[in-house]
Amino acid sequence: MAKGSEYSTEEVLALVGEIPTFPKAVAHLMKQLKDPDSSLEDISFTISGDPGLCAQVLRIANSPLYRAGFSAPTTLSIPRAVQLLGRKIIESAVLSYALRGMLRHSSLAERLLWEHAVACAVIAGDLMRLMGSKNVETAYVCGLLHDVGKTVMCLRFPEAMHAILEDQYNRCPDEDAIISSVSMEKESLGIDHGRIGALCLNVWQCGEEAVVACAYHHRPKDAKGRSVWPAVVRIADILCHKMEYGSIRRPMLDLGPLERALRLNRAQMAQCLGRWRTRIQETLQTFS
Repeated sequence: MAKGSEYSTEEVLALVGEIPTFPKAVAHLMKQLKDPDSSLEDISFTISGDPGLCAQVLRIANSPLYRAGFSAPTTLSIPRAVQLLGRKIIESAVLSYALRGMLRHSSLAERLLWEHAVACAVIAGDLMRLMGSKNVETAYVCGLLHDVGKTVMCLRFPEAMHAILEDQYNRCPDEDAIISSVSMEKESLGIDHGRIGALCLNVWQCGEEAVVACAYHHRPKDAKGRSVWPAVVRIADILCHKMEYGSIRRPMLDLGPLERALRLNRAQMAQCLGRWRTRIQETLQTFS
């Protein structure tokens, strides 16, 4: 196969091997969350059967992210937590739990992947809020999962992927020194994380929005007219580079073009950056 070519599903599977699977409870819960006929009681029952999911849902329900009006955490039952959070937030929590579980090791590369995923999710969700959209949780999921292909590649090709991520991280944070992950992955492994990630998300039934955002977030113009999510995730991705969440650090990046696109002045953008940083740190702490 030529490097950088468009691969069929069979060719990707031949290169990557078996797609990692979610834990049974997570896979079952994802089906329930997508099924309009499943009740909150059904969802609560599934969560209650997995100690890790129980702890995660209760931690989120009691966190400042969703209980900002309370001075101290309140002991919640799983049914009450599920009712409080709702399906979309539960879905975000479950996917965060599953993604975090794939990154078991404490290497720099995997820590960077996790921090970048959370940061991109938080920013993507808030961008939708700024635009007056109600699709905040969909944007969060798209941001969270956009680089899941890198996670899978770290599992399958740990030495090569860790070298790519650490090389990016150790480069001088100068705009001219940036080499995209896609280019480095294709050069080293013959395929990029967008293609692998989109296939995984399709297998895991994470929704068309997340699949398209993952596949096209490095080339959102190719998805124009089909989906807005690649563009939203790409903007969040760039802002993560500015804020130094992930392997690519560009603190001197000029945000003027984004400020104009988002109709924000410099002071408003600075306010957003501060709010996002606080929210990102809160979210990382919640999932720690």
